Amino acid sequence: MMEQTQQMEQAQRVVFVGAESTGKSTLSDYLARAYGTVSVPEIGRFIWEEKQGKLNADDYVEIALKHRAAEDAAMPQARRWLFVDTNALTTLLLGIQFHQVGNPPPAELLRCAHDCRARYAYTFVCADDIPYEEQAVRENEAWRGRIQQLVIADLEARGIPYTVVHGSIEQRAAQVQRILEGGLSEGGIKTRFTGA
Repeated sequence: MMEQTQQMEQAQRVVFVGAESTGKSTLSDYLARAYGTVSVPEIGRFIWEEKQGKLNADDYVEIALKHRAAEDAAMPQARRWLFVDTNALTTLLLGIQFHQVGNPPPAELLRCAHDCRARYAYTFVCADDIPYEEQAVRENEAWRGRIQQLVIADLEARGIPYTVVHGSIEQRAAQVQRILEGGLSEGGIKTRFTGA
């Protein structure tokens, strides 16, 4: 029990954000295997598929809360890092862009989005420099580019430090590892803003 408590205290959340088809889940899973830890999938995707994209504001609140709960449930198994695919910032942004979340958005959804600044030790943006993979639940490549710009603009508006990772899965993983290992050696200082 004490060992589990220590792991929960020591593990830090690392989140990957970006538009659809930017390799977030692939990178999150890859790094979890590399570090011998666990990753948290994008909960919103499961709900989106289940409801065939017909969501309302309450569904987006449910997504944000279930995603946070999944992270919390994974923390006892996390070793050093907990890699997370997407967060409440993207949930809020997509809800607004799909015109399924009104103005003002639900207070609980805003709270979850606001908490992202302190909740994650590191935020990485997966660049949209990989081929777009068509899927029934996805929009299109032009939409991906638009959402990608909005994701980065939102991080900057909120003052959340982030690093954009580029290239193949191996190249992206190496970029993340350099930041994580460098951050530890420098007392956990977060990276600064870097352009796409």
